[in-house]
Amino acid sequence: MFEKFKAKRAAAKVEREAKAEATRAAKLVAERESLRIPILEELEFAKARLDAVQNFHGVTGADKPDDINVVVKAGESIYCHVTDAVLVEPKKGPGQWNGRSQGLSMPIPGTRLRYRVGASKGTFEQGEETPTAIDTGTFTVTSTRAIFAGQKQSREWTWSKLLSVTHYDPGWTAIAVSNRQKISGVGIDSANRELFEFWIDLAVARATDDVASLEADCQSDVNQLTEQLNGLGPSPSATGELPPAN
Repeated sequence: MFEKFKAKRAAAKVEREAKAEATRAAKLVAERESLRIPILEELEFAKARLDAVQNFHGVTGADKPDDINVVVKAGESIYCHVTDAVLVEPKKGPGQWNGRSQGLSMPIPGTRLRYRVGASKGTFEQGEETPTAIDTGTFTVTSTRAIFAGQKQSREWTWSKLLSVTHYDPGWTAIAVSNRQKISGVGIDSANRELFEFWIDLAVARATDDVASLEADCQSDVNQLTEQLNGLGPSPSATGELPPAN
């Protein structure tokens, strides 16, 4: 009788350990899949960017959608059009005097006023420049330029006069051109920012004959993400593993 009880208890222990191991395995599979999904999504996006660098040369005037009101010049193609963009320019904040006043304060007889003998010595510090939204409108990136058309103002940045393009995080892309002293740029919502920056980079790369560099960067992104994905091992569909039971 006692031997049967011991055998039954041992069998129950084995069953509990098997269930616990299955639960741990299922949890590992679920955790691995939670990592796999965002990597897969980013990998698809990286592959799409690489394909665009290798094959996409913009949309010509004949294929331009009707809602894009930019007049496309001969030989010009459109890479990107944003309907809700913000024109941004750095604005200086208020400055301030830093230093100390030296001298002697003397009362004026018969009054409650005083006057100071001596001079104030100090320096005036300019206020810091802060990117400031000054208008809203549409923004179009083409093979030869970028155009902002706003409610109050408009800007055009020609790639042939380009000095630099800088993507600031968070917020906006600054574009410096040789025919304009003040740097200005455009900001859009964060959800579409990565794709927005890519189209600008691609248009600039083609205009400046630097496509090979951008292609190498995109290929590097694909390679790194592929390595990350492979590091997670095969997917459950390939191994027959099952997700955890509810």
